[in-house]
Amino acid sequence: MKIVSYNIHYAIGKDDRYDLQRVTTAVAAADIIALQEVERYYDTPQSPSQPEDIAALLPEHYWVYDASFDIDCSERQADGRIINRRRQHGQMLLSRWPIIAKRYFALPRVYIDNEFNMQMGVLEGIIDTPLGALRIYNVHFGSVSSEERQQQADRVLELVREAPSQGGAWSGPNGEFSERDWCVGNPEPPMPATAIVLGDFNMQPDSREYQMLCDAKGVSDTALLIDVWALFNPERQVMSWHSNPSKRGPQACALLDYCLVTEALTTRTSACWIDEAAAGSDHQPLWAEFDVS
Repeated sequence: MKIVSYNIHYAIGKDDRYDLQRVTTAVAAADIIALQEVERYYDTPQSPSQPEDIAALLPEHYWVYDASFDIDCSERQADGRIINRRRQHGQMLLSRWPIIAKRYFALPRVYIDNEFNMQMGVLEGIIDTPLGALRIYNVHFGSVSSEERQQQADRVLELVREAPSQGGAWSGPNGEFSERDWCVGNPEPPMPATAIVLGDFNMQPDSREYQMLCDAKGVSDTALLIDVWALFNPERQVMSWHSNPSKRGPQACALLDYCLVTEALTTRTSACWIDEAAAGSDHQPLWAEFDVS
């Protein structure tokens, strides 16, 4: 089972060219795909609603989308009618297997008045995989403030720890509203203990927020989340983000994208790598592979 995380930078590549096709080509071989910076109704006339266009390019995948940044961009027609549109910036999750349920959580935000800082979030999907049901968290942390990212890390840890005790999208019988089959005849959905947390964390391995996530404890005082990249690449310094020199001066680079797994999945994890050739974004796709045999 292959899983990939890719901040697609709204399909603007290292050459400043918009190309959604090369983004989807870079991740098409994955069974589970976590994309960040997927947009609707921004200044990309070739693709006013990227989630639908990405789905059309990956027709063998189920998908869900939600947005952390969501503002009005509606139009009023001459006759007074409103064309309702939302300008959105968020995350997309795609899977070869059904996404049983999804939730979206706004992450904590620190008010910053001297630099642009937008609302960020985490998309949770419960996916029916060959390894059984898995919780997948598609994460995008803020880029401006370590203090904010530490609060966001706390929220993610809370979700990982507490979600299993809350149960799935529903529990129990239809109850008060028994005239409607809310579960459409399906059994109570799972909320598994095993989880994968991946995405653009905007943190580096020596940061306080990284330590918070990777030093956190689970049951029986075991590690709650393990960094798969560190398991397989303890010394190889490959970066997952490269700045555009034409916009930011001398090029900078950093390891900002990660795949963290709960301990039960470490024995199933067989590889982790960064696709250095992909040119469709200022980030590189981060891949992890799991043994399902």
